[in-house]
Amino acid sequence: MIPYMDSVGVAVHGWLAAAGLNAPAVARRAGVSGSTVHRILNDAVDPSIGTLREIALACGIDIDLTACPLSDPRAAAAARAMLESGYAPPADPEVAVWRERLMRSAGSGSPVEIVKAAAAASSPLQRADAVLLSGDVALARVASAGDASKGRWAISGAAGLYLPPPSSEVPAVTILWCEDARTVTHLLAEADLRQTHRRDRAVLAVVASEPELFAGSFAEGIVRYAAPIQMIIDCLAQGGAVADDAIEEAMSW
Repeated sequence: MIPYMDSVGVAVHGWLAAAGLNAPAVARRAGVSGSTVHRILNDAVDPSIGTLREIALACGIDIDLTACPLSDPRAAAAARAMLESGYAPPADPEVAVWRERLMRSAGSGSPVEIVKAAAAASSPLQRADAVLLSGDVALARVASAGDASKGRWAISGAAGLYLPPPSSEVPAVTILWCEDARTVTHLLAEADLRQTHRRDRAVLAVVASEPELFAGSFAEGIVRYAAPIQMIIDCLAQGGAVADDAIEEAMSW
């Protein structure tokens, strides 16, 4: 099985090293030119699946493509870089690639269409390490867990859109972005919450965040919220009524 790879070249370098082969030997065994292998190793070309599999087979391994829900934080970062004044995206070339993808998806270049496209590609609920919790918990209790973790944190999703009083129960689905998801989840263990694998039952999602996500976050009393564009993206990613309300909010910008 081939997992998501930031660099095909890095992966192929690993295959060659594990097999104890050099590039000319792999090219001969795979039936491709040496220049092709060289370009792949240097990420100078996007190889076809057929070529990549022949190289893998030459190294004594096989690859198997699988489909999985898309959840790439760099899509949200690209949208914020396009629409949010002062936001500095991560120094990752894939962010620029996502800008191009979002513009193609948006078509008209409308800010609302851009955030829609970013939401479809970056849902926090689809992250493999997201901790989904069902049950009832007050917003103040969630904020307390964020503070007690001693790391940065910010509320997004439904609670960020509706801004309920801290004493109110969090609306579904509220996102708690944090630096240390494991610690925050442990701190919430005594709350009336149960872990679930069903997104339709989740009320709260605890998700580990990239550092740049906290840019533009702001405090309302004891609660810290993510930047408005991030909250809109996270609400749109959920679909349903909260996404409809997020669209209405975005249209008022």
